[in-house]
Amino acid sequence: MLLSGTQESPATAAQSPPAMPEHPEPQFDSLALAAVAREIQTSVRARFAGVRQPSPDKVVVSLRAGGGARHLVCSIHPRLARIHFTRPPEQTERLTPFGLLLRSRLAEARLDGVEQPLFERIIRLRLSALEGPVWLIAEIMGRHSNLILADDRVVIGALKVVTTRMSRRRPVLPGRPYTPPPVDRPTPDALTPALIAAMLEGDLPLARRISQGVLGVSPTLAYEVAVRAGLDPTMPAHAAAGAAPQILGVLREIAQDAARGAFTPVLYTEDGRPAAFAPFPMRAFERFAPVPVETMSEALDRYYREAGARGSIVTLLDERRAALRRQVDGALDKRAAAIREGREALAASEAADRYRVLGELLLTYAHRARRGDAILHVPDHTTEGTEIGIPLDPALTPSQNAQRYFRRYAKARAAARAIPARIAVLEGEARALRDALVQIDAAASADDVWEIHADLAQSGLIGRGPRGRPSARRGARRFPTPDGGLILAGRSARENDRITFREAGPDDLWFHARGIAGAHVILKAGGRPTEASIRTAAHIAAYYSEGRAGGQVAVDCVARKHLRKPRGAAPGAVTYTGERTLLVAPRIPASDPAAGGRPRRDGGR
Repeated sequence: MLLSGTQESPATAAQSPPAMPEHPEPQFDSLALAAVAREIQTSVRARFAGVRQPSPDKVVVSLRAGGGARHLVCSIHPRLARIHFTRPPEQTERLTPFGLLLRSRLAEARLDGVEQPLFERIIRLRLSALEGPVWLIAEIMGRHSNLILADDRVVIGALKVVTTRMSRRRPVLPGRPYTPPPVDRPTPDALTPALIAAMLEGDLPLARRISQGVLGVSPTLAYEVAVRAGLDPTMPAHAAAGAAPQILGVLREIAQDAARGAFTPVLYTEDGRPAAFAPFPMRAFERFAPVPVETMSEALDRYYREAGARGSIVTLLDERRAALRRQVDGALDKRAAAIREGREALAASEAADRYRVLGELLLTYAHRARRGDAILHVPDHTTEGTEIGIPLDPALTPSQNAQRYFRRYAKARAAARAIPARIAVLEGEARALRDALVQIDAAASADDVWEIHADLAQSGLIGRGPRGRPSARRGARRFPTPDGGLILAGRSARENDRITFREAGPDDLWFHARGIAGAHVILKAGGRPTEASIRTAAHIAAYYSEGRAGGQVAVDCVARKHLRKPRGAAPGAVTYTGERTLLVAPRIPASDPAAGGRPRRDGGR
């Protein structure tokens, strides 16, 4: 198999999982969404009254009923993703094609219903439009957030079109069937003592383990569950095994309250400024001053307006990610166009023999042609009793016209030999660029993005390198294994090559998500890894791959000695045989030690 991946050089190994944050951050998670869904229910029977777009990733839909209007904002910004009622938007005619689609398709539409599967971060608004019933679907999932208009079967349009190049597992394209995000974990109301017991294993911080193991439980909510159970959220999960009944009791209590819609929204302030929000009072935010609010939307609107005013959300990391992603997208578009042109030229070159035959026929019947003729009709040797017309250049003699066809034949034959190799190079570069998109999304710091950018420019995959220098050169992501080994996971294509072909021993195991973009992962265990370590490495390879947003990911595992790097291939490209394939969920066992010991923040679950 041929694929490309990504990686980076060594840092000091972590000896233990990093601690959880001292205080959790507010997150728009499944329970905040459930509280908002209850509020939207009160607008059922309201009519669509217009759409505004304050920014390309934010839509405000107005609903009118009883002489008044309410304004529903939906943002798909990676760090500001949310949906709630807000103040009247600014008057602007700036609309993206999706905004124009909403204005057209929802004219006079009536809101007939609201669906929000409990503990999922998706909400569906059912509308009766002039052309029939449609769904306006908000998927609030961090960087994978989207706003989609669909009918009962297919996608009509989306605020963020997801092509098959961007996600082979779940593209979102007009005319394609709509499929909801996969559900891969039990919900709090489906937990059993056995599931909780299995969850409370290993050295991961307790709150992180709860968040990873239960659908709809964000890191912040998991922190709250641990505190309510009388436990330290940062303690190792295995140390809380004896408290499994308390943890299960708290989760069931929260599930029951959510199912009943027993929400008491709170806005928390610090020095008079909004600092956090929650759908119910949370001990995790006790350091802040609680401010009662009438609705979840009020708390959310005040919090995000304040955060936006302070500019506290958009960071240097966000800016560098967006800028580099634009460059990589442009480079991918150029490769795709070149591949398309190459395939067209290759198809044309397959007609090379036709030029040779025409030239030979011209020489055979040259006595019939004269200078100035535009076409020569001669017997068709392939079909008895028929003639073929040979186009001529009137300015040339019959012999010169024949030589012109022979030159075309030679050129087409040369192209037929060269084009496949060129297409293979372009396809390898496209794979490396798709890997880069995964690396950019997984970057934990602006310096990480700088290094990815520098490697892409050095490899010739993009034309413009980054400015300045990173504050420090960082190595590969490193994770300790349950049996004392070490797992390396790459940050860039060039560094993938380094850990795979320089740091890995011949008997070390190499992992990569099968058939999709992702990082190279190396398990260094002296050739005798345990099954637990193998599965841990597979989980990490799935997490740092294009399939991270889905449910299960197929991950190939093979000994390093069975890998080969094709001559002239792009950085990160390898071939291999004899692989074992594991089907695993995307997750990491701890935060990235190379990122300074800070837990990864991927949004609420």
